[in-house]
Amino acid sequence: MRKPRATAAATRPTAAQARRLVDLGACIDFLDRSGQLLRVKSEVDPKFELAGVAQRLEGGKCVLFENVRGSDVPVLTGLLWNRDIVATLFGLPTEEVPFAIARAIASWQQGRDALPGRLRTRAPANEVIEQRVDLSRLPAPVHALKDGGRYLDSSLVMARNPLTGATNVSIHRLMLARKDRITFLIDPGRHLGEYVAVAEQRGEKLPVTISNGVGLAPWIVSALPRLGDGKNLVAHHLVGRGIDYVQAQQVDVPAYADAQFVIEAEILPGVREAEAPFGEVTGYYGERAKRWVMRVLAITHRAQPVLHTVISGQEVWNAVGFTAEAAIFHAVKREIPELVAVYLPHGGCGFYEAVVQVRNTRKGIGQDAIRATFRAFRPLQRVIAVDTDVDLRNAVDVDWAVTTRFDPDLDLVLLPHEDGHILNPIVTMDADGKGGTITKLGMDALVPFGAPRQRFERVKFQAVDLSKYEIVDTAQRRQRGKAGR
Repeated sequence: MRKPRATAAATRPTAAQARRLVDLGACIDFLDRSGQLLRVKSEVDPKFELAGVAQRLEGGKCVLFENVRGSDVPVLTGLLWNRDIVATLFGLPTEEVPFAIARAIASWQQGRDALPGRLRTRAPANEVIEQRVDLSRLPAPVHALKDGGRYLDSSLVMARNPLTGATNVSIHRLMLARKDRITFLIDPGRHLGEYVAVAEQRGEKLPVTISNGVGLAPWIVSALPRLGDGKNLVAHHLVGRGIDYVQAQQVDVPAYADAQFVIEAEILPGVREAEAPFGEVTGYYGERAKRWVMRVLAITHRAQPVLHTVISGQEVWNAVGFTAEAAIFHAVKREIPELVAVYLPHGGCGFYEAVVQVRNTRKGIGQDAIRATFRAFRPLQRVIAVDTDVDLRNAVDVDWAVTTRFDPDLDLVLLPHEDGHILNPIVTMDADGKGGTITKLGMDALVPFGAPRQRFERVKFQAVDLSKYEIVDTAQRRQRGKAGR
């Protein structure tokens, strides 16, 4: 598999593509017109049933639930669970999307072509200003059977760094605890955790906005790992123009102008309340514990909004995969110019395993790439390096490379006592429960450098065009014959 051509001019979105990457409504219209949307017209209960239906449809077309019990607001899910559909929204080949994200990161970090968005007082996101705060009116689902409550799990939390005033955006699981109260998790190492720590040291509340139902570009960018203040501006580079914000009603933090819903809140200093269980990215439940708390101050939304939710599974794996692949590629390429591509397979939950493809130009390059990849993305637990003749997105092909090219005596990389991701139950947690460690594993599955190439030459067959051949499926012929009787 070869890295696609990476010219900015070739990948800059058209005006229509940019619009559907920013505005969820435009995205839904495109999905509908292009035959990539399923509409569930039967009534579904947001408690368990909605997620149950979605899970049965996982990996196919996006799903819009039009009749959610107790609400007149539709619910969309599946926006990211099919990489081919994501690629059509970008107008790119599927394998090119992570590279487009990597180029947007590079443009932002290099300060090229500043693309400021406007700050508007009126926008689609505040067409309706709720007169009273009542989170119970949102059709937020209860997903898994042991989840602790109703969750917003795809909403973008924007906050200002208390030290600099710069904005940043991230995604967190938000449990709707009461009509005006949200309890939520902050993973270790997140910028929001740093902002909250500063505010708590000062005894101050930290104001935030929560944008639900945003376009794919800002949503993907919000999941990018540890890029620093102003990370939200990467989305401007991804769509090739400024993305507008809207001024909040009661807090000095902007929200996305094209969001479906905007919730304004303040994180309360020193307050912790019970949150979870929640069906997480690992396929296990996140444990219930005392966690951070927001008090909601205002809610605005579009005149005819759509709520966006994510079902833990393929959609989360792809959300992390697209962004982490881009960040890993961007970081490792600086150290290992021979890097060709990066893929985070679903079996690794989008967080914990990476396959890196490199040009095999020198002895030890596979292990160098493995170590650089671990440094680039800390949650990883396993990295496999493969040659350019291996399809890194094909699990069978990768397994074949490991079986025929990996010698544990020579090609194994073990990194003991490394930081582990707290959501993975195999990680040995510290006594304070705020972190943990695990031994990380790398496998260099490149052809041994200098080995006789004929020993490792892959079998090839003649390329043919099957449309030129008369090929009869006798079983289908028999079935047609029976049907015609």
